Amino acid sequence: MSAMRVRYSNGNMFCSVTDVPAFPEGSFGLGIPEAIGDAAAARWFGSVNPAWGQLSETTCRTTGFAEGELSYAIEIEPHEDYLDIKAELTNRSARVWEQSLAFNCFCCSGADAISDHECVRHYVGVNGKPRRLVEVPRVFGPRPTIQLYNVEGAPRGRKIPFVKGFHATPDVVLEGWMAIQSRDGRRLVAAVSKPALFLFQNMEYSCIHSAPGFGRLEPGRTGRALTRIYFSEGAIDDWYARMKRDLA
Repeated sequence: MSAMRVRYSNGNMFCSVTDVPAFPEGSFGLGIPEAIGDAAAARWFGSVNPAWGQLSETTCRTTGFAEGELSYAIEIEPHEDYLDIKAELTNRSARVWEQSLAFNCFCCSGADAISDHECVRHYVGVNGKPRRLVEVPRVFGPRPTIQLYNVEGAPRGRKIPFVKGFHATPDVVLEGWMAIQSRDGRRLVAAVSKPALFLFQNMEYSCIHSAPGFGRLEPGRTGRALTRIYFSEGAIDDWYARMKRDLA
């Protein structure tokens, strides 16, 4: 049984993760989801009233509903050194959603050992290898602390209204994960989705997002996606090889 605990309150999309074996001294925040729905008209926190409940001693579930627009159900299942976030999203509107998403936030500002507001310990995947994010081109939009990235196998950001609206997406195409290495270089956290639609990071809050996409959803149809949050010990290259095996 996992030692990790997810702590939540009804009516709030945000929860916390504590008792993480690799980071016993800190806590992490999750916005599950921070926004969700049609990529052309996503519903942000505050516009959907989520309800939470326990499925088991460690696994919890959150559901949300917006009349005439959407419903979702998301399970958060802790394991030894990772969390699985399993999402189902249903189009309850009368229109076709050409692209759909969940904007899941993973915030590290509450864990001093890993928080990286200068973005010097962030890593992404480029051409089959981990690479420091500071080596990747950046576009400074209206909010200089944030950046969004295109993902392999997904539409480019300019074709995703949610992404295009931030005006902060370089032309580079990355793998569907982002990681932060600890200050001591011996641990890391990472967010990866399958399928991933785009990446997001905000230096202000030291948060990273691997936003899952649910594809094109016609009225009444349901899409499914997985986001995995790792809390790993060891080197970035070792974790990368493991992640590729895990999610093959």
